[in-house]
Amino acid sequence: MAAVNPLDHIAIQNVLSRYCEALDTKFFPLLNYVFVPEVVADYPFNSALKGVDAVKAAIQTRLGPIKTHHSLTTQIITFSRDGRTANATTHFIGAHLGQGPHAGKVLSAYGKYIDVLVLLDANGGDYEGVQGASGIWRIKERTVVFTGRVGDESIMQEY
Repeated sequence: MAAVNPLDHIAIQNVLSRYCEALDTKFFPLLNYVFVPEVVADYPFNSALKGVDAVKAAIQTRLGPIKTHHSLTTQIITFSRDGRTANATTHFIGAHLGQGPHAGKVLSAYGKYIDVLVLLDANGGDYEGVQGASGIWRIKERTVVFTGRVGDESIMQEY
């Protein structure tokens, strides 16, 4: 079994945080630095997504009418024996803030991201991981599971 580079934990945490940054800033091209191009994803609002462009489109459609604030909480990361893949389960809280006629309303989503990540060779760039990590980590498979939703679901509608 290969020794796990402890900096890979930080690199994976950065990738998962970058996902929240993309959603909360609505800068969806950032998702290219989160997922591999051929990602397979299953969201409660859109299952069987294939490819990063499909994921971007689904999220942009879903979050278009609202502002969001995502927070990551409890997390477990495990590595394969060869250190080239990892599984991460990350719990989250997503605050969805109503706009327009829904101003002042909030919908809080609680759940977890269940991810399979792969290690890619480093090739430079602003979002290419952590110096000293084994390379670049990207999400290959994602399943999103809601464990609870509290608030006004109507804020998710376009106005």
